[in-house]
Amino acid sequence: MLKKYLVNIFIAGNYNHDVEEKAGGSVIKVPLKEETNVEKYDLGIIGGGPGGYVAAIRAAQLGLKVILFEKEKLGGTCLNRGCIPTKALLQSVKTWRELRKLSRLAITGVDLSEAKIDIVKLQQRKNRTVLRLTTGVAALLQAHGVKVVQGAAVMEERPDLIQVEEQTYQVGQVIIATGSKPRLLPLPGIDSARVITSDEALSLEKAPSSLLILGGGVIGVEFALIFRELGVEVTIVEMEERLLPNMDEEIAREMARVLKGNGIALYLGAKAVEIKGDILFIEKEGEIKELKGEKILVAVGRAPCYEGINVAKLGIKTEKGAIITDKFLRTSTPQIYAVGDVNGKYMLAHKAFAEALVVIENILGQKQEMDYEVIPQCVYSFPEIASVGLTAKEAREKYEKVKVGKFPLAANGKAQLEGETRGFVKVIIAERSKKILGLHIFGTVATELIAEAVTAMKLGATGEDLVKCIYPHPTISEAVWEAYQATSHGAIHFRKKDLV
Repeated sequence: MLKKYLVNIFIAGNYNHDVEEKAGGSVIKVPLKEETNVEKYDLGIIGGGPGGYVAAIRAAQLGLKVILFEKEKLGGTCLNRGCIPTKALLQSVKTWRELRKLSRLAITGVDLSEAKIDIVKLQQRKNRTVLRLTTGVAALLQAHGVKVVQGAAVMEERPDLIQVEEQTYQVGQVIIATGSKPRLLPLPGIDSARVITSDEALSLEKAPSSLLILGGGVIGVEFALIFRELGVEVTIVEMEERLLPNMDEEIAREMARVLKGNGIALYLGAKAVEIKGDILFIEKEGEIKELKGEKILVAVGRAPCYEGINVAKLGIKTEKGAIITDKFLRTSTPQIYAVGDVNGKYMLAHKAFAEALVVIENILGQKQEMDYEVIPQCVYSFPEIASVGLTAKEAREKYEKVKVGKFPLAANGKAQLEGETRGFVKVIIAERSKKILGLHIFGTVATELIAEAVTAMKLGATGEDLVKCIYPHPTISEAVWEAYQATSHGAIHFRKKDLV
C-alpha cells in the first residue's frame, strides 16, 4: 500500500513531474522543473517544533526521505520557551506549596523558616530538563534517518525549492511548521527595557520586586502564580471583564478568587494605555489609573510566524496573520501544508502533534480530516484547570436542551485525604442524544483527568455510558463519575441533584 502511494505522489522519487492535488473536484497541476546538483527529498519540513519533528518522525517511519530545517533549537516554542520550561518552574513552586502543607498532614519537627526557592538553581534545573528533552528529540530524528539542517530556511518563488544560506534542496512536498512568537501590543512605551515577553520571563535569574502582567489568559495566570510564590508583588491587567476568556465562566470566577487569595491584584475590564518608565497607565471605567512595576510582562497571546517564506509569491493565502489551511491541512498552494501555531488554529502543542500525524496520512493519499472538536485545554495553576468541548453557555446556545452535572471535590474522599478539596467537575450533556458536549475540571490533577473525557467524546460515548463505568475508589477520578451521575438520577455522595 505504501509503495503505491509513493509511486502515485512522488513517482518513485523522480521530481520531473506535475504534482496533482484534487480540490473541489478539479485537478490542479503545478509544473516542477528538476534541479541538478541539489539534494532531493520526498518531504521538506520547515520548523522543528512539536508539529515539525512529529511529522518528520512519522513520515520517516512510513518510508519517506525527509529533511527538516530548524533555525534555532529543536523542540520549538514548547520545549524551549513554553510548555516544558514553564511547567518545570511550576513544579518547583508546587513542591514549595506542598511543603507548607506538612503540618496539616500531621508531620511535625520540620523547620521551614530558612527554606526558599533559589531562582538561580531553579533556572539551572529548568535548563537541564529542556536540554534532556531537546537532545532526545535530536536522537529520535537521527534514529529515524531524518536529515536535520540547522539554519534559517528560505522558500521564495518555487514550492519545491528550499534554501539555507548557499545550499539548495529540492523536495516533493512541504510542511510549514514554523510556529509563533509572543504577540506585542501597539502601545506607547512598549519598547521599554522594563517590558518583557514570556521568553525573557523564563530566563530571569533575579526575581523583580514587582511585576505587571498584561493579559489574564493561560500564560498570564501561570506566570502570576510562579512569580507570586517567588515573593513578587504581582498585578494582572486584563481587557476582558473576566480572566481566561475562552474557558468556563464559573471556573474563571473561581480562579479570580484563588489569585486574589494569593495576594495577586486584578484589574479586569481594563485597557493598557501607555508605559512611561516603571509606570503603566490603564483605563478602567473611564478613569486613568497608574500602576507601578519593576517589570512589565506582555502575555496577550502569540502570533503565527513564517519568516523566510514568501507567501505572496508562493500563492499561500493568509488571514489575520495565519496561514489558511483546509480540513486536510493543505494551504492554497498544492504540495504545501501547514501545521501547528502557524495556521492559527488552537496554539497548543498537542494540537500540533495531532495535525502532524494527520498531514502525513494525507501526503500519502489517505485523505484524513483534522478534527478540531475535541481538543483539550489546560492551565497548570493551583488548582489546575482542564477542559474539552463546549462550555455550558456555548452548549445552551447551540443545543435546545442540555443538562449540566456538577460535583464538588469537597465531597470526594481522595481529595479530602490529600487536602485538595477546592474545585469541582462539570459535565455538559445533550438532553435528547445524551451526547457529551463538554467537560470542565477545576481541581487537583485536572490536567491528567481530562484525557478520559477526550477519549470518551472522540469515541462517541454518551453520559449514560460513563455512568455505567466502574471507577476505582478512592480516587479523584470518582468526581468525574459523580458529575455524570448528577446529569442522570443525581450524584451519590452529594446531597442534591446538582443540575445547573
